[in-house]
Amino acid sequence: MAIQYEIPFISIRDSYSGITDNEVIKITKRNHALLVTEDKDFGELVFAHGYKTVSVLLIRYDKPKYVTIEPIFLELMKVYNSSLKSVFMVLSEKRLRKREI
Repeated sequence: MAIQYEIPFISIRDSYSGITDNEVIKITKRNHALLVTEDKDFGELVFAHGYKTVSVLLIRYDKPKYVTIEPIFLELMKVYNSSLKSVFMVLSEKRLRKREI
């Protein structure tokens, strides 16, 4: 039986469909949230505009391999501290990279 975690989240697709990437960043900042995305454009946006109070997790996996990252992702969500601002993380098949913004 799988362990169930209660991680609060906001689904941009479900609640704010069609908004711009800049609006996504604003919602993330306002809610002190971690932005989890597969969109590489957020890396460029965050660094180019110097956003200082936002954290992003970019997932770089092929969809068929998602099951292999699930335990890593869930562990990261358990230990993620929303007071850690301005970090850009990339979760790939081999590792988790972190870079302060």
